Amino acid sequence: MAINIKNEETVQVVKRLAEKLQASYTAAIRVAVEAALQTPTKTIEQRKLQRVEQLVTDYQANLPKSHNMNTDILYDENGLFR
Repeated sequence: MAINIKNEETVQVVKRLAEKLQASYTAAIRVAVEAALQTPTKTIEQRKLQRVEQLVTDYQANLPKSHNMNTDILYDENGLFR
């Protein structure tokens, strides 16, 4: 089975890894894939959620001190939205 990589950035990264390992492109790809398979990965949805959470955290950290985040005015005494 042959694999044809048509993405130039990917080819360059494989070349760099092969040089670093002093190995063939095939060996470099195998080493990288085996390492990736042994590393726990997050789903795309988990990565997106993490990114959104980070954006919210960054946004809140950069709000001016005068910005009031008090949400009490949004709810009545029963906890219902006004």
